[in-house]
Amino acid sequence: MTIKKNPSRQELIAAHLTIGFADITAYGSAEDAFDLPGNAVLVGGDVTVLTPWNSATTATLKLGDATANDRYTAAAIDLKTAGRTALTLTGYEHPVAEALKALVDQTGAAATAGQARISILYYVEGRSAFTQD
Repeated sequence: MTIKKNPSRQELIAAHLTIGFADITAYGSAEDAFDLPGNAVLVGGDVTVLTPWNSATTATLKLGDATANDRYTAAAIDLKTAGRTALTLTGYEHPVAEALKALVDQTGAAATAGQARISILYYVEGRSAFTQD
């Protein structure tokens, strides 16, 4: 048997979203953050806390989908600490178009400051922008 080369090529698709403490509709409820096409596979991404949340006790973020609210975050990301956390990549292919969801939660007195940027990189299985002979 011989491996059959796939000449199809495509660029990675990048998307990012900056959220602030006041952008959350309902803390503790997953909200749509990114729309993905069917057959999308995440291959990169991170969450960067630009301004730490100042909620009294905790502030966390999970990134996932309708099936698993933490598909891309092995543990909830601490929004009270500035820094970058890489997403957990599993090779999961989203079989249908769907939204990635951000679940931001906090305990104690509500935050009055905080900002984070979520970035993702993905390709779409079966898509071809050009070929490489």
